[in-house]
Amino acid sequence: MNELITIRRWQTVRLGTEAKRRVSKAKAEGLCVACLKPAEGRMIRGCHFSCYRATLRAIERGLTSEQERVSEGKILPVRISGRKPKNPVTIDVMGSGDE
Repeated sequence: MNELITIRRWQTVRLGTEAKRRVSKAKAEGLCVACLKPAEGRMIRGCHFSCYRATLRAIERGLTSEQERVSEGKILPVRISGRKPKNPVTIDVMGSGDE
């Protein structure tokens, strides 16, 4: 079953079953979602800094796209930074804030 997730406010992508499995395994075992090696050091969007930079270089060269990498579960979608909402109305409108 595919899940529709938001990459950015204006972009959505379908996250397939295999991608969901990959991401949940990486989170549960503390792994980088790109290379599936132990997560250590600086992590960006679920990836080692070096894996994230390699992904950005591949995107810049046109070898892949951010949407493809997210849909494959090899990079996590952008999260909204800042404090989690506390106001019940805001939580209801925006969701739980965990996205």
